[in-house]
Amino acid sequence: MKVNSIVRRNVALFVALAASVSAPANAAAVATLAPQLAVYRWGAPKGPAQVDTYIKWLGNSNVWGEDFEPNEHWYGIEGGSWQTGPWSDWKKAQPGRKLILSVTLLPGSWDRKGPKSGPGAGKPVSFDDAAAGAYNVHYKALAENLVKAGLGDSILRLGWEMNGGWYTWRAGGSEKQFAEYWRQIVKTMRAVPGAQDLKFCFNPASGWLQFPAEACYPGDDYVDYVGVDLYDQSWAPGTYPIPKDATADEILTRQKGAWKELYWGNHGLVFWSKFAKDHNKAFSIPEWGVCHRGDGHGGEDNPFFVEQMAKFINDPANNVGFHCYFDVIAGDGDHMLSTGETGTMVTKFPQSAAKFKELFGGSKTASPRSNEAIDEQRDGGRLVRAARFAQL
Repeated sequence: MKVNSIVRRNVALFVALAASVSAPANAAAVATLAPQLAVYRWGAPKGPAQVDTYIKWLGNSNVWGEDFEPNEHWYGIEGGSWQTGPWSDWKKAQPGRKLILSVTLLPGSWDRKGPKSGPGAGKPVSFDDAAAGAYNVHYKALAENLVKAGLGDSILRLGWEMNGGWYTWRAGGSEKQFAEYWRQIVKTMRAVPGAQDLKFCFNPASGWLQFPAEACYPGDDYVDYVGVDLYDQSWAPGTYPIPKDATADEILTRQKGAWKELYWGNHGLVFWSKFAKDHNKAFSIPEWGVCHRGDGHGGEDNPFFVEQMAKFINDPANNVGFHCYFDVIAGDGDHMLSTGETGTMVTKFPQSAAKFKELFGGSKTASPRSNEAIDEQRDGGRLVRAARFAQL
């Protein structure tokens, strides 16, 4: 009886503790753990100011910024003050801001003949040398420069879209070397004083492409986020291009078909979100957008796509930590929803822009979400489930 009494008392205490985590506190946690919105509005030095312009257009001040390192030479990879300075000022102007930085892995032209100027000029670059640690010094410099600029909590997209064939750091045929290079970089950067808050995002492009990107995954100890880039573009039969004489119903049918492919298709959203869960990582979408392409394979003005993305992003089951809208007219496609730097540009996607503002503008977007907070919520979930089991 005495033992049973102690057990019942301990179970009751455990259940009460679980209830305190799961009831009002958990409700507040859910409100503050919504996925974080970010935007790409071109790079430094003008990029940070354009993020502020975007914020005014959206009516939501809680927006992070994204940028890309240049790939011409090692100096650009090391984080020059021309880039870190403007972002440092932008970050300091408002608490809670963060930079998502796309980090180049091999400088120079596509043929890997190396940088044309600066250190290593004219010397070919390779994943074999990278995996052996030959380039670590440049990432040590990057970490030091980020810390110096007050950007030591940035999220780094090392060698993003490595499964495509368009970048110097394409990893097809060098999957193991890419993974080892990633580990070399992460260990090097984490060893820099003040850089312990840097986060690393493993970020392929959606689809199978050149090879299955999980083949170059560097391991859970070296990754904080798993992400995938996703645009409303499709080559699946019956989707895009949309015929000029298509009715509204036919357009929507084609757009839904494209979404089905992006969502369920080979190495699409479902695959990568599950991959993130299997590896106990927060998921992210570091680039996404509606799309107008010169070859017609974009979905054009597609509020359905925006709505489906919002549903996916805000579904807690998908554990999305952050997502970044690609709000520019790029060389390979137009994705721009906002009114641009001057506030006078007219978007090709008025319905999509309106839907985006409805779903992500103003009070519709909740507070930042971090890996630490996600882990805390996950622990709370385990506590609640354990308490329920104890009650049985």
